[in-house]
Formats: sequence, structure tokens, C-alpha cells
Amino acid sequence: MIILTAGMSDWDSLLQLIGVSILFIFILIVTYYTTKFVGGVKQGITKNSNFKVLETYKIAQNKYLQLIQIGTRYFVISIGKDDIRLLTELNENECKHQEDLKSQKSNFTEVFNLIIKKQKEKNENDQEPGH
Repeated sequence: MIILTAGMSDWDSLLQLIGVSILFIFILIVTYYTTKFVGGVKQGITKNSNFKVLETYKIAQNKYLQLIQIGTRYFVISIGKDDIRLLTELNENECKHQEDLKSQKSNFTEVFNLIIKKQKEKNENDQEPGH
């Protein structure tokens, strides 16, 4: 590699670096819009579907429990490496909906502000004389 770059001037190296940087940025932009397009198409397909995976719980490697909704009915299925089995059907009132779960969680800003406030209080207590 040293032999190949020995004849290059500093300007040639700088132009090559700028060219590679522009190419890298172009590839990132194309990747971003391609991912956004594919995600939009996939979301459009699943949005109007009667099948919804509400929750997935990993039991072991390659073994999962899933709560799914098909139309207005709810099912618990087990998914293994080579098979899928129906475990039970649930009533709607036996399931916690995602909206209920979201209302129980705090958003990131609230949690972050609480941590900052506690850290400031701790720093103020540490700076007080007699500690």
C-alpha cells in the first residue's frame, strides 16, 4: 500500500478522502430512504390485516409464546423451531391492550428529568458543610 501511495501528493490524498466521504454519505442517504420505503410498504400491508401479533415472550432459544389477535378473537400460541401450536383462546377482557400498558409507562423525558433532579439534589446535599 505504501508503494501505491508514494507518488500521491497531499492534495490527491485530500481529494480522495473527500470523494470517499461523499460516496459514504450518498450510500447512507440511499439506505435511509430505501429502508423508509420498504417499512412504509410493510406497514401498509399489516395495517389493514386481520392478523396482529400483540405480544411475544421468549421462553428459550427458538421457543416463544405469542399473543395474537385474529379478527376479534385472541389466541395464545407456542412457536418452536419446527412447529406452531395453539395453546388457548382468551376473551378480550383477559388481555391487557397495548394502550393500557403504555399508560402505565412513563415517557423517556419524564424519567430523564426525574434522574436529573435526583442527581442535582444529591450534589447539593454533598456540598453542604458537615457531610
